Amino acid sequence: MSHYLKKGILAVLLLYAAYLLIAGVFSYLWPTPVKEEDRERFNAADLLGDGTEGVDRAALVEDEHDAFSRRIELIRSAKRELDVCCHCAKAGETVDCLFAELLKAAGRGVKVRILMDGTVSGMTGSRRNIPLAMQAHENIEFRYYNPINLLEPWKWNVLLHDKFLIADDRLLLLGGRNIGDEYFDPPQYDGKVTHDRDVLVINTAAGTDRTGDSVIHQAKAYMDRLWNEPDAKPVAMSRTKYEAAQSEQQRLLDVAERWENTWPGYYLPKQDCMQISVPTGKITLLTGPVHTFKKEPIVAYQLFELLKIGDDVLIQTPYATANPQTLRALRSIAQHASSARLLTNSMASSPNYPAFSAYISNRSRFVETGVRISEYQSADSIHGKSFLMDGHIAAVGSLNLDDRSLYIDTETMLVIDSEPFYRQLRSELDQLLAQSAPVGQDNRYLSQNSVEILPVSVSKKIIMGLVSIFSNLFRFLI
Repeated sequence: MSHYLKKGILAVLLLYAAYLLIAGVFSYLWPTPVKEEDRERFNAADLLGDGTEGVDRAALVEDEHDAFSRRIELIRSAKRELDVCCHCAKAGETVDCLFAELLKAAGRGVKVRILMDGTVSGMTGSRRNIPLAMQAHENIEFRYYNPINLLEPWKWNVLLHDKFLIADDRLLLLGGRNIGDEYFDPPQYDGKVTHDRDVLVINTAAGTDRTGDSVIHQAKAYMDRLWNEPDAKPVAMSRTKYEAAQSEQQRLLDVAERWENTWPGYYLPKQDCMQISVPTGKITLLTGPVHTFKKEPIVAYQLFELLKIGDDVLIQTPYATANPQTLRALRSIAQHASSARLLTNSMASSPNYPAFSAYISNRSRFVETGVRISEYQSADSIHGKSFLMDGHIAAVGSLNLDDRSLYIDTETMLVIDSEPFYRQLRSELDQLLAQSAPVGQDNRYLSQNSVEILPVSVSKKIIMGLVSIFSNLFRFLI
C-alpha cells in the first residue's frame, strides 16, 4: 500500500470520526424546548375525571410472577389482534416462552404486530432467530424501530423505550418492565431481581358503542404512529432465513411446553383480573414524538405541569439526571406542595453506572430543590416509573427523570384518576419507602434512620467515580 493511499484512508477515517462526533453527539447538546402552541394546547385539568365512573378498570401488576402470567393471560385472551411494543429482551427462557405464546396466538388466527428497538432489542446471540421466527408466520409482522444506519449517526441515540401489549380493544398492559428473568423472577432463578410495575387496563365497554371511550384506543392509535414511522423497518427474509425461522419456531414452542409442564402454576395469575381491578374516573395516555431525532420533552412537561398543582406528591424514578428542566420542575413542585418526595435507587441497588453516577455526583442539586429524597437499600433494584398526587392521581409508564427520557427516546405514561388505584399504588410505594434511607439537607443519609444503609464495595465506588466524569460531560445523552 502506497504512502499516499495510507494517508488518504487515514484522512477519510478522521473525517468520518468527526462526522460521527458532530452529528451523533454534539447535535444533541442543545435540547429541544416544548413549542409554545403545545404549551397553550395542554391543560393539566384535562387529565382529571369529572367524578363519574369511566369505562376502564385498572389493576396494578407489581409482583414478578404476576407480570409474567398477566402477559400470558393477555396474549391468550386475544381473538383478533395483538400489538406488542417492547424496548428490549434480557436473559432467560421466559423470553422464549412469551414469544412462543405469540406464535400460538398467530396459529389461532390472531393478527400480531411486534415492534422492538433496533439497537438494544436483545435479539442477538442465541435469540437472533426469534425475529425471523415471528416474521415467517403469515399472521405476524415484526419490525425494528430505528435500526442502526452507518450514514445517519444523528439517529443512533434514539431508542424505542415504550413497553406495552394490547389485546383487541379489551386489554392493555403498560408500564416500565422489559422482558427477561430478572423482571419475572421465575422458578429456580437465583439472580438479582429488577422490581418494576405495569398497569392492566380492562375496557368494560369493549364491543359496545362506548368502546371508543377507553384509553385502549389511544394506545392503539399510538402503536399505529410508531408502526408507520418511516424508520420502523421490517425484518428481511430469504429462503435460508426461512429455514432457520421454522427451526426457531419449533425451538420456542418446545421451550414453552417444557416450562408450562414443569411449572404450570407460574403460568396462572394469582387472582382473577376483574377481581383485583378497580374502577377509574379517567385514564389518559401521554405520548411524545415518535421521529428518530432529539425530541420535545412533551411527556415530562405534561406530567410536571400536573404535579405543580398538587399538594401531596410522590415520585418514583430509577434514574435521575440533573437536567435543568427537571430541577426547575422539582423546585416548583416542592414550593407549591405541602409534601414532595422522590424515591430512587441507592448506589448499593443501582445497576446503571452511567445514569446513577450522573445522579449521585449531583445529588446536592436535587436536595436543594426542596424535594425530600429516599434511596432504596437492597441488592436488587427498583425500575418502576410512577407519580402519585393528592389521593386520586397516579401515573405509571416508561418515563425516567433523565435527559434520555425527556429529549431522545419514545415514552408513554398512563395518567389514572382513581382513588382506589391510587391507594393500591401508594401501598406499594410505601413498602419501598420503608426499605429506603432518607437523604438530609446536608446531602447525607439522616442519622436517625431505621433503615440499614447497605455497604457499597470499594470497586463499585471507584467505578462510579470514574464513570461520573464522562456521565456529567455527556449527561445530555444519558
